[in-house]
Amino acid sequence: MVVPSVSNSPVTEILCIFTTVVLLTWYLYYLYCFTYWKKKGVPTSPPNFPTGNILKPILGQENLFVTVAKYYEEFRKKGYKHAGLYFFNGPIYFPIDLEIIKSILTTDFECFVDRGTFVDEERFPLSGNLFSIEGLRWKNLRNKLSPTFTSGKLKTMYAIFLKVTEKFMETVEPIAQKGGEINIKYLSSRFTADIIFSTAFGLESNILENPKSKLGNTVLSLFNIPTWTFFKTVIMEGFQNPGNIVKGFLEYHTNEHLFENIVKDTIKRRDGDKIKRKDFLSLLLEVRDSEGLTSDEILAQCFLFLLAGFETSSQTISYCIHELAHNQDLQDKLRKEIFDELGPDVRTYKYEDMFRLPYLDKIFNETLRLYPVLGFFNRICVKPFQVPGTNVVIDKGTPVLIPVLGIQHDPEYFPDPLKFDPERFNEDQKQVPFSFLPFGDGPRFCIGMRYGKLQTKLGIAALISQFKFFPSPSTPKYIELDKFSKTLAGVPAKGVTVRVEKL
Repeated sequence: MVVPSVSNSPVTEILCIFTTVVLLTWYLYYLYCFTYWKKKGVPTSPPNFPTGNILKPILGQENLFVTVAKYYEEFRKKGYKHAGLYFFNGPIYFPIDLEIIKSILTTDFECFVDRGTFVDEERFPLSGNLFSIEGLRWKNLRNKLSPTFTSGKLKTMYAIFLKVTEKFMETVEPIAQKGGEINIKYLSSRFTADIIFSTAFGLESNILENPKSKLGNTVLSLFNIPTWTFFKTVIMEGFQNPGNIVKGFLEYHTNEHLFENIVKDTIKRRDGDKIKRKDFLSLLLEVRDSEGLTSDEILAQCFLFLLAGFETSSQTISYCIHELAHNQDLQDKLRKEIFDELGPDVRTYKYEDMFRLPYLDKIFNETLRLYPVLGFFNRICVKPFQVPGTNVVIDKGTPVLIPVLGIQHDPEYFPDPLKFDPERFNEDQKQVPFSFLPFGDGPRFCIGMRYGKLQTKLGIAALISQFKFFPSPSTPKYIELDKFSKTLAGVPAKGVTVRVEKL
């Protein structure tokens, strides 16, 4: 009996033909998508199938922020005012000229009112936060929350900031006494986490003292979602809109359950016992009682508060200390200003002090220029927009990337851009408008800017007043960002290690 060869069976042949047709159709469809910007007369860089212009980040060969900054440099050298990119087969509008960026962020804001960040409040209540929600809902919520971030409100919480800062110094001191090395990125993350839990939720998280606790492990891995969760998000949502990556953090239900339990239990206890505390959650409850906020809205804002304030400030502190370790003259100059104006005792520092030290402000700004936490801003076109000075119309639904890292490293705006030079921010050195965007600009600028400045500047001032920092061979002078980044921020590949001595 002769058994038919499987390889020659009609079913196998049909499957092969079907697979070939599907793959060919997929390929041809992508080639068609890749003509989008050419049809509009917008310059672009040749995309690769199937990843478009982000092959290296997808393969883990280069950080996405770095890739976007390189495209900015490429287009800028060619004299383009704008360009188009492709994330997979999705078109991304890429403004280069600062006047166009000004239009997007301010002048024509009504065309770009939304960030284009993933939102699905029914399935993911944490997505209903101020950063992500859209249109009129965003405007109404912003108006409700703006009073909670005034200087007056922050001043009432300052004692909490100071208490955690003292613990921060106590954590560093034993290492400094021995002249040892510390991963300042890791320690700063624990510092900012403790501040946020205390000022936002009224909880003593004690992550500085006990980083391996369940809460500590969860928070310190907040920006490192599981690889499978990340790829599932990319597969299900696509990556045509960079704002969809937020879904990965929402899909990681460990975060959702943790914060839901913390916030709802705290609210229940405060409502039942009529507890009033000078923190962010109490302010949200006041807004709930006076203007109306649902429990899910409160939960989402608390999650955003941690997400936005934890990593951003800790990175800025660590990058700043790294640069000061490599620039001893600048470190000494900052220390002299702190000693002359405030003295060496951190416990005597007042809220106002953090905003009246000019050299500390220059150091802070230069750190954010050289190391912006977000390498680009995401926006989405909500109605057709004609680019000023051109015949190009950006279609509704088109994502927009504003290349912050590229702009802030542009030698035309900041000569010798990789040099850490705080004097760029002298009063007589006027910045080109929209060339320095650490907190964004326009109506959707960062609502927590004052909070971020306070905890970051206090952390830096306290460290410099107590300790002296030196470079470590573990961390090169030019820090490399994590190539395969699953986060919303520019995370250093290997942390930031410095050697520390007690003054």
